[in-house]
Amino acid sequence: MTPDPELPGGVGPATSPEEPADVVSGESGAAAPNTEPPAGETPKPEPRVRFGRLRRFGSRLRPRGRRGQLIVLFLVAAFAMSATATGVVALQWTETADFCGRCHTMDPELKAHAISAHRDLSCAECHVEPGIEGWIKAKINGTKQLIEILTGTFPTPIPPPDHGDLPPTSATCQRCHDVNQLLENGGPIKFVLKTRYEPDATNTKSSVALVIRPMGLGEGIQTKGIHWHIVSDVELSSTDPRDQTIDLVHVTDPDGTQHTYIAMDKVQDAQNVQPDIDRIEAADKTTRMDCITCHNRAGHGVPTVDDAVDQAMSLGAIDPSLPYVKQQSVALLNASYASDADADAAIDGLMTYYMTNYPSLASTRADAIQSAIGQLKSIYELVATPAMKVSAATYPDNLGHTEYPGCFRCHDGGHYEVVDGKLTGNAIPSGCATCHTFPEIGANTSAILIGQRPDSHLDTLWVFNHKDVVSSVDPSNQSCGACHTRTYCENCHNTPAVQVPHDEMVFNHAAVVRKVGAEACTLCHQQSYCSQCHADNVLPTDGSQPQGSPALPGASPGLPAPGWSVFPTTP
Repeated sequence: MTPDPELPGGVGPATSPEEPADVVSGESGAAAPNTEPPAGETPKPEPRVRFGRLRRFGSRLRPRGRRGQLIVLFLVAAFAMSATATGVVALQWTETADFCGRCHTMDPELKAHAISAHRDLSCAECHVEPGIEGWIKAKINGTKQLIEILTGTFPTPIPPPDHGDLPPTSATCQRCHDVNQLLENGGPIKFVLKTRYEPDATNTKSSVALVIRPMGLGEGIQTKGIHWHIVSDVELSSTDPRDQTIDLVHVTDPDGTQHTYIAMDKVQDAQNVQPDIDRIEAADKTTRMDCITCHNRAGHGVPTVDDAVDQAMSLGAIDPSLPYVKQQSVALLNASYASDADADAAIDGLMTYYMTNYPSLASTRADAIQSAIGQLKSIYELVATPAMKVSAATYPDNLGHTEYPGCFRCHDGGHYEVVDGKLTGNAIPSGCATCHTFPEIGANTSAILIGQRPDSHLDTLWVFNHKDVVSSVDPSNQSCGACHTRTYCENCHNTPAVQVPHDEMVFNHAAVVRKVGAEACTLCHQQSYCSQCHADNVLPTDGSQPQGSPALPGASPGLPAPGWSVFPTTP
């Protein structure tokens, strides 16, 4: 050890110029601890202070005193309340037609909803089941649809929701519509009067008048209104996703008595029908009847092309004096177009039609023709959406039976009761009097009869036998005149139906049909009636749907053509 002259006794470690002596602090003269690492060890880096600047900034914002803390608490609460309110409003908006209509795939539904009686209701009020579970299901379904839109995999046209996917009608329809009022005294009575124009040169105008009333009204028996279906246990079985054909009907009476009706074309052995029933129940989808079984387009219904044109003509928007305007209008609106622009161009062709066939009229009535063109474009915009392959006939409406099967899905005269495993001759009622009076069609309508019928009229063959007790079509000088006017008789006697010799029909109806034309049969019969014997469709139609009307995905073919007669099937 080398003596150090700076230390007492001259002994101690030498201090090099690079290694300054420890700093002495404090009054006691004690040396501060040496933080240098021992020889041979790597120095440890000093710890970094994360988010130092942010922390220093936060410390400056830290409230000083009680007043500052209250201000911060108030600001936080206000922000939370604003965020909550914004979220609630946003969620409510997602349940409205305005939100759902933002996607172009919903354009047909949005247009129909805007003219419906339910236009003031939000989408969720009918499509989303109440409660958190229904809300979650709806948002999951909406997310799936959003993915389909983003990936371009959505179907065209968009199929309506499956019956089973909608909330129960007790949570939707019956929140506003009192079932008891619909059932009181058999149900309401409704007078229906429609104006229609024939597709002929003069657009012949006629009226259709009838009264929808409970079955048995005025006949001295217990009345039963149409709404008994929704308070009774009625189950329908169908393989069609849209339920346009019904294969099997189960009805359970209040006392527990069960009735089973099967479509005639599903029966292989009339003496042993149970295997057919078992086969249908195993393969078909079975649903219980409720409001939307018939009111399936309550919030999204659009007028048929025929009805829309008839209404426009009756209001004068389309001039009924233009030759063949009804025929041409319906043909233009039923045609298939790739786009709205193509449809507009085709409708503009109405002027060309009149310039070619009626040049003088096209010159003198140009304004009326242009007005008709504008009205047809408006109708087409409402009933069709080419981008989604939607036409007026894409979505069948089950209410009624003039354009689609509707009531005739069951009340077609072709569903027979099964008793003890055997088919009987007892069919589901299908006559006019089941739900409404006999339709009166003509230039004028006589009094609508809803009272009790005379005993002679109860004969099932009265429609054929009444000729034996009358002398002419004019009932004014006969006992018939007490209830009927001439226009009532003309409902049938002005149609080809009276030309059919029914006495020859059973064994020689093929020759009769060739003679008078099968169109005469369609006034009273449906295909289901003929299907009792014929495997193929033998009644004439203009096609299952109007030209260019695509079927829904999975829908069964064979829908009736527009313009079905209002007359039901004769059993």
